[in-house]
Amino acid sequence: MFLGINTHFIMCFDFEDGLKFANKLGVKGMEVAAGGQAAKEYCDLDKLLADEGEIHRWQDAYARHDLEITSLSCHGSPLMPQESIVAEYRRQFRQACELMEKVGLKRMTLVAGLPEGAEGDATPIWITQQTQEPNLSFWVDTLEWQWENRLIPFWKEHGMIASDHGITLCFEMQVADMLHTPVKLRRFNEEIGPVVACNFDISHMWAQGIDPVAALRYLGPLVQHVHLKDTYINQHIARLQGMNNTTSSRKPEERSWNFTPIGWGHDEATWREVITTLRYIGYEDILSLEMECEYMTVEEGLKKSVEFIRPIMFTEEVETKWWEHAAFRAQRYFEG
Repeated sequence: MFLGINTHFIMCFDFEDGLKFANKLGVKGMEVAAGGQAAKEYCDLDKLLADEGEIHRWQDAYARHDLEITSLSCHGSPLMPQESIVAEYRRQFRQACELMEKVGLKRMTLVAGLPEGAEGDATPIWITQQTQEPNLSFWVDTLEWQWENRLIPFWKEHGMIASDHGITLCFEMQVADMLHTPVKLRRFNEEIGPVVACNFDISHMWAQGIDPVAALRYLGPLVQHVHLKDTYINQHIARLQGMNNTTSSRKPEERSWNFTPIGWGHDEATWREVITTLRYIGYEDILSLEMECEYMTVEEGLKKSVEFIRPIMFTEEVETKWWEHAAFRAQRYFEG
């Protein structure tokens, strides 16, 4: 396992200063945000694809700071009812796939999106409940319409594009998204195919009341990328409002939960169990840091996250088990 960071969370810095900060932070891998105006300083798709020389200069800039580009992040709103938004996402997705093939990247991190609830609607809708009344099935009907008419057709098409470029799509399970739970992600994988994998963001599990350890065991080898941040549960508010509250993130003191640096929401024992479970399921790759805390600066939050998580990470692969050493010594003893 090794630490990385998503460039979205160092955009408070100019490009060179951001890379210097990442290096000083002690991370190795870079999950580079691609697409959207804000991402251009760290990955300008139009510029890079127009000139092979720009690609080499881009890679060299990261390498000069001992940073390795491990994936591209193509987060956006691919299922929005507004066609102009979807068209721009399609364009950037294709560009990201093209660039990834050119530089040999195999994993893209992204979200599936959230569509409208019926043909002609202008607003996305997130269905999280189902009525017990059999004659009031509109919620489940709406959810299935979204799944069959928006989610599956879009990602079948774009999954084929990714496959043609040798790319695995690592979807994040987040709130206000069609794939917000492990059960939904596995169903999605079964319908779309092996191009679908998981970018496991632990914080989104806690934010929904899902046990991340149980989720990791359930998903197993589908987990091919990991996001690291924590979630603090305001228990006194959660007892009154539940976890799906609609309070603005700009008022963290009034919310049921808030994203925080690692260690600010859950203790070391809990995080040790998460890290150990990652090893149990065979995950030995990047742990990509994020920072979405309202009451701490980006710099301080990332530094505190690294200070907390680094001592409990596994940094060595187990090539020979302890009992194999013991058996070897015993064999030598008996052989004289």
